[in-house]
Amino acid sequence: MNFKLTHIPKRPEKPRDKGITMVMDKGLSLRQAEDLIESAGNN
Repeated sequence: MNFKLTHIPKRPEKPRDKGITMVMDKGLSLRQAEDLIESAGNN
């Protein structure tokens, strides 16, 4: 399903001081979720 999103604001230049990261629940166990955040949390 595609949505036409015309109201998305421009992103600030890198390096950014703040932002929002989305994480989807793919049915990971608690340990798998902790490992995911540990390995990708800084990105």
